[in-house]
Parts: sequence; C-alpha cells; structure tokens
Amino acid sequence: MRMITEDLKTELSVSEFLEGFVDIPRFAACCAECRGYGKTWACPPYEFDPATVWQGYERILLAGKKVYIPEGERRVENASKAAAELLAPVKSTLTAELYEMEKAEPGSLALFAGGCDICSECTRGKGEPCRFPERMRFSVESLGGNAQKVIEELFKVPLLWGENGVLPEYFVLLGALLKYPRS
Repeated sequence: MRMITEDLKTELSVSEFLEGFVDIPRFAACCAECRGYGKTWACPPYEFDPATVWQGYERILLAGKKVYIPEGERRVENASKAAAELLAPVKSTLTAELYEMEKAEPGSLALFAGGCDICSECTRGKGEPCRFPERMRFSVESLGGNAQKVIEELFKVPLLWGENGVLPEYFVLLGALLKYPRS
C-alpha cells in the first residue's frame, strides 16, 4: 500500500499542556477498557501517580505523523488488521525519531504512540520486571493526555474514523518528548 506521511510538531510548556490537555482520571478509565490494561509495563494501572511524570519536566514537544491513505486503497476486508499493518512501520519510524531526540536532549523522556510492542509477551503478567526498562516508554494517553484534543486543537487536524471496511483519508500517530527536567 502506498502512503504519504507528514510530520506534525509543536512545543509548549508542560504547565500549559497539563492545564489544557491532561485529564488523568478520564483517560485512566479509558485505559481500563483496553486489552493492554494491567498487562504491560507501559500501561496503567501504575504504581506511581502519572502527574509526577508531567510535573518532572518544563517543556513538551509533541511529535505526530499524519499518514495519508490513497483513495483507491481505502477499501479493505479487515479494517483493524489493515490499519495495524499500515501504521506499524510509521510507528516504528516515529519511535526511532523519538529515541534519537531523547538521546540528543539529556534528561528528556520520550512518550511513544500507542502501546509498547518491544516484547511479544510482556513480563508484567508473570509478575516479573520489564525485560527492557531502558527502551520501554509510556504513551501520552497512558499518562492521561488527550491525544485527540492535541491533534485537533494544536495541529488543527480533525480526526477521521473508518467504517464499513473503508479506511479514513488519514490516520495520525502522536508521540512526545518531555524536556528540561525540573530539579
């Protein structure tokens, strides 16, 4: 499938982000409905307050990828499977870019798009520690961030949804980089 991607970026203070785009109780409840809830180390419930993560930094760089789907390639047999296959390489690219930004910005913390997929089976379900804590990252949503509101208000991109075996015109993946740790 051919696709075109567009980079989306904006930066603001974490205090602005907290005020306008974070609702930890609301998104913790949304996460509780997900298949990953309590099953991966990157997903809630956490043994820490997500607010402490946000409050540990001064700035947030929001980094997204808008993935356009050509009109003639939107009708698919299994929309969920097709979307996952289509977005996997884009998510991988965004993840690599966020790792690089994190490496270039000492003390920063990357937040990835969606759930963790480093391991085929997370050790959390076995009560064991994360195999790759140096690589595992949380997502904006898992810490209470409203990705839809960020995408629509800050990037000015309305989210679209597919239906009846037809993919939307585009998808948007959202990651972030928390910068300038507070002492």
